[in-house]
Amino acid sequence: MTVFWVVAVCLIIAALLFLLPPLLNRNNVQREVVRDTLNVEIAKDKIAELDADLRIGVLSQDQYDRARQELERSLLEDVASPARSVSKVSVNASLIVAAIVTIAIPAITVSLYQHLGGGFAALHPETAQPKVDTEAHQGTIETMVVQLKERLAKNPADAEGWSMLGRSYYFLKRYNEAAQSYGKVVEIIGETEPDVLADYADTVAMASGRSMKGKPYELVKKALTLQPFHEKSLWLAGSAAYEEKDYTNALGYFEKLMQVFPPGSENYEQMKRNIGEIQDLMAQSGMPVPSAAATSTAAPARAATTAGGTAKITGTVKLNPALTAKAAPTDTVFIFARAAQGPRMPLAIVRKQVKDLPITYTLDDSLAMNPAMKLSNFQQVVVGARISKSGNAMPQSGDLQGQSDTVALGGNKPVDVVINAVTP
Repeated sequence: MTVFWVVAVCLIIAALLFLLPPLLNRNNVQREVVRDTLNVEIAKDKIAELDADLRIGVLSQDQYDRARQELERSLLEDVASPARSVSKVSVNASLIVAAIVTIAIPAITVSLYQHLGGGFAALHPETAQPKVDTEAHQGTIETMVVQLKERLAKNPADAEGWSMLGRSYYFLKRYNEAAQSYGKVVEIIGETEPDVLADYADTVAMASGRSMKGKPYELVKKALTLQPFHEKSLWLAGSAAYEEKDYTNALGYFEKLMQVFPPGSENYEQMKRNIGEIQDLMAQSGMPVPSAAATSTAAPARAATTAGGTAKITGTVKLNPALTAKAAPTDTVFIFARAAQGPRMPLAIVRKQVKDLPITYTLDDSLAMNPAMKLSNFQQVVVGARISKSGNAMPQSGDLQGQSDTVALGGNKPVDVVINAVTP
């Protein structure tokens, strides 16, 4: 805020320095004085010439007298007092105008900026609350919160709605309300979704002054039992263990997390630095420093899961003819596989359009949204297809959908899906 006002004042001063000098310039008065002096000197020369002409007889006494009287009258008119009065009035007027400009420029500038630049918040940006337009929603986050609350009042069992409300409250830094919203999600679906548990833990920690002790730590531990390589849960669990100076577990969480990130990436390098720092702390405390193999207990199990090769599912997606009128050719079609038990986040996903239906698809590890969440990490999955008019990957009311029964990976039988239902 201080920098803003310093810059504003400097710009106003620059404008005044540009405008005031011409108004305060006294050269006009000086020119009047110089002109008067010059006229007197010229008159003296002419009188001298008249005197010389009278002495040599060029002019008679009568002609001399008339010429001198004419010269003296002209001189008096040029240096008369009214002209001097005009100069003084001009100087006074310039000073008045300069004073008005000095006061008016800052006042007008601030007034216009306040009116056109954002009102009170424009002059006091530190007091302004952030408002962000969100995709597929009109208005601000606050408006969306109101709409969500109205929707949830009518349908309190809408887990996805409570989750969206929690994310909105978190963005607005209303952490207690965000934690309550995620608590509602857990009441509805149980402790079954690692993403929800991690978000719940995060909001409870923020509401508790960023402390992961107690409930937040327990929530992420539960999430990691459902999905051992859940990225956010590993971050939070590592931070919680570090906060409790449980360096052995913190080291284990961060070493597992490092396996999620591509080697050489920024996150990968950050994990290496975290691990190095923890190892130094353990050494300084006289604690034995475990090797990477000893702390990354889940890594061999994960490798064994994928040892059989990359998992793959193929099949066809069709639209029930009875729903054809509800879909436009350019509507987005999401085809995805998710775990039959555990997290609902897609393990692999492809995006097409209604005009491509019927679609022959292939889902494999190359289409994973998260390297730690691949098809080959699970034995049983469900294949789903959804038509979204908004193009949003998050399910919305009015979307068309369909899904397969639970299928085991490793078989060669195609998994066909018929889109035959409307999302309520």
